[in-house]
Amino acid sequence: MKKLIGVLAIAGLSVALAGCGNQNTQSSSNTTKTNSEASSNQNTTNNNTSSSSESHHDSSLWNNQKNEQLASFMQKWGPTMHQSYEQYDGQNELKVSTGITYPDGLSKELVEGQSGLIGWAPSGKGDYEYNVVAIYNHDGTEPPLPNRITYFFAFHNGKPVVLVDQSNNGDPDCHPTTNTDLESNFERIANQ
Repeated sequence: MKKLIGVLAIAGLSVALAGCGNQNTQSSSNTTKTNSEASSNQNTTNNNTSSSSESHHDSSLWNNQKNEQLASFMQKWGPTMHQSYEQYDGQNELKVSTGITYPDGLSKELVEGQSGLIGWAPSGKGDYEYNVVAIYNHDGTEPPLPNRITYFFAFHNGKPVVLVDQSNNGDPDCHPTTNTDLESNFERIANQ
């Protein structure tokens, strides 16, 4: 009888240990899977961030590297339009021939007749419908004067959009550009 109780005790202990072993294997497997997914997500995040010294490990839509690419593009594109563009450098106000200065002038800028929709947001994320990351202006020299072409490179609902303002009297009012070359190149740079 003692032998039978001993054998049953050992058999019961073996079953219990085997069950624990399976749980440890499953737990180890789940931990490995979780660590693998975390590593994969981290690699994806690292691949999506810029190597620029200005890059951030946050969800910025715009950075220094993209800004430099846009500047390079505008230097090449302007002459094809027989125009030269001055860039708002992020520090010194950009004054246009109509007397408006940017980025402060964005507070007065209408978007297709509506006010309060546009503002300066260097990361591309802000509190506006149109978060402006770059401003370029060309002041015309041909009458009627003053005349200007001001481009606002912005993000609307997280998507790149280029707005243009050519108003020369009254309230400044911008609208999406019809220049597909400008729009597609900004989109290409923004999505890199």
